[in-house]
Amino acid sequence: MTRPAVDVCFTPREIRPADVAVVVDVLRATSTIVEALAAGYPRVLCCRSVATARSLRADGRVLAGERRCVRVPDFELGNSPAAVAATGRHGDELVLATTNGSPAIVAASSAARRVVIGCLLNLRAVLDAIRAETAVTIVCSGTDGHPALEDVYVAGRLVAALGGARTDAARVAERVASAYAAPLEPLAESEDGARLRATGQEADIAWCARESALTKVPEVCSTHDGVAVVRASHNYLPMDHDTKFAGTF
Repeated sequence: MTRPAVDVCFTPREIRPADVAVVVDVLRATSTIVEALAAGYPRVLCCRSVATARSLRADGRVLAGERRCVRVPDFELGNSPAAVAATGRHGDELVLATTNGSPAIVAASSAARRVVIGCLLNLRAVLDAIRAETAVTIVCSGTDGHPALEDVYVAGRLVAALGGARTDAARVAERVASAYAAPLEPLAESEDGARLRATGQEADIAWCARESALTKVPEVCSTHDGVAVVRASHNYLPMDHDTKFAGTF
């Protein structure tokens, strides 16, 4: 039996060998990575753990990350895409360690030939980057090993836009996405959205809900010792498509 072209992993635990993986952590790691590259950082070093990130501290490197949504005390930045955009580039590399997103990127890098970083901010650009691929697996970073509503929503948006054959998991994600009229709704309703409000970071919810605001498509270029090095593969410019996303741009 021919394997369907589009698949979805609701958590990183489901990752299996894949041709192309799109890793999604809307609130907030993949959104932060896209903003960092848009701010001028040439590379983002995605780390499996906070300890790994600390071991990479050096001149020219800015440490960013969180645990339980709160900035790691000795890091220069948290995991806020809005803060990264506001402060701009302050080094040659951003070193990022988050609870769910950065470990998911490292894990996907060991299973897929190509790993692309996606979120709402670069939704259309990601579609442009993977449209020619024959098989795509969308990996939701989830939260503490459980599915995250906002990640499944974005996965479903990508599934709907790519069309073609898909697994049952991809169909489930597409159905979830179709239940919402606007991107802000699933982000605000999610458990992660509630955690951000509880920690005084509600502004990041609306920031991460901005759809196709950026054209950077981060892609893993190398991995080593629990670190996935990400850089922008291309700067995809908006273009008209025969296949339209469900929703607005």
